[in-house]
Amino acid sequence: MFENMKPSIKCRSVYDLDLSELRSIGIRGLMFDIDNTLEPYAQEVPSEKLCRLFSELYAKGFRVALVSNAKEDRVERFCAGFPKSVFPLGIISVAQAGKPLEKGFKEACFRMGLESGQTAMIGDQIFTDIWGGNRFGAMTILVRPIAPEKEPPFVRFKRILEKLVR
Repeated sequence: MFENMKPSIKCRSVYDLDLSELRSIGIRGLMFDIDNTLEPYAQEVPSEKLCRLFSELYAKGFRVALVSNAKEDRVERFCAGFPKSVFPLGIISVAQAGKPLEKGFKEACFRMGLESGQTAMIGDQIFTDIWGGNRFGAMTILVRPIAPEKEPPFVRFKRILEKLVR
């Protein structure tokens, strides 16, 4: 069981992803968790730095989706912060994804027009992002949480359990 909770790759942050390597192994789509993966927990809008990263991902031909267990209004507010000049049709997002269940990953892949093996799930939590991505058949990339001190108690409790799995 714990074997399915190991990430394919670990890296410090989303800004340290080796895009050339991902491209060379056939990854065409990147699914991201939001809270503590892309921005600190509950930050309302993406930073300019994150908008530049996503612009770079699109320029390099990657498809991008946000796959979050957060409520729809939270995800919509976050997505609205991406510039329309870069993302005229908006950014693909799946709220209340039900991670680690496969439902949200399937929806994101369908909307990106990709198969599970062409995608990577990038997140900061083993029990949702990594386990779910592995179950779905995506490559998984574990990043360090950006601001664990801002997490709600239920997430802090999961962090304790994650240490046992590691």
